Amino acid sequence: MQRYEAAIDAQPLPGRFEGRNGRDVLALVLGDLGRHREAADLLAATAAARARTTSSDHPLVLKGRSDRLQHLAYLGLHEEVVAESSAVKTAARGTEGIHRILLPLAVSNGQAFSLSLHGHYEQAENLLRPVLDEARRQRLGRFLMVLHLGAARALTGQGRAQEALTAVENAQDIFDQAPGTGGLLHDLSAIHLARAAAQFALGRPADAEHEARHCLSQCERHLGPAHHRALEAATTLGSALAVLHRNDEAAELLHATHDAWRTHFGHDHHGTIRARQALVTFTAQPD
Repeated sequence: MQRYEAAIDAQPLPGRFEGRNGRDVLALVLGDLGRHREAADLLAATAAARARTTSSDHPLVLKGRSDRLQHLAYLGLHEEVVAESSAVKTAARGTEGIHRILLPLAVSNGQAFSLSLHGHYEQAENLLRPVLDEARRQRLGRFLMVLHLGAARALTGQGRAQEALTAVENAQDIFDQAPGTGGLLHDLSAIHLARAAAQFALGRPADAEHEARHCLSQCERHLGPAHHRALEAATTLGSALAVLHRNDEAAELLHATHDAWRTHFGHDHHGTIRARQALVTFTAQPD
């Protein structure tokens, strides 16, 4: 409980927890700590409890199920993401007002994120394109920033890293317009991670190292060491160090990061596999 209280106290925006009950707050904190399975399970239980006292298509029920998609994606459960996305979109048709617009957009974002994590970058981009257009029309602020970062991930994966950097700068511009209200400080770690990945793909390992270290610094302040984003940043950093021929640093970091992925997410998880591939690439390169 002390860890949860410390994480809550460290939040840059007190308003992040306004209007949320204890379970909602705990799910956010568990997610920030990198305890994605616990967060996903708690969100499912909370949604089920709310459905019993309201209805299965109540906006809060569907929002909880939508929020859960990101944790399922982090955990590598793509088939579950697809099934839950379809179910939530169907249920959202019974909502009214802004919820009828926002819920399908949020679900599509979660599904696109999972697609990218599994290497289906073109599908992710195609799914995000109309969502981005609608988010611009609705002037959705922070959510639009998140979508730009999702687009950057999909573009980098397709080898379109220069376009990805443009998407990252669009996200940065939105963050800079409202860093104390519309944006959370740990959003910076997501921006730095997306920029690091694009820079690495462009063959700029020194720039990738710089951005990955900034990401890790933000993760140390606002997220747990086992958070998916922190381990992604460490993998990118290790790969950049390897290309820069800083072999001792690269070997130590890549081995430690691979072990952390395997410990927290499993041997066959997408993050573990990519860290393992980075190690193979590193050990195969000439001295």
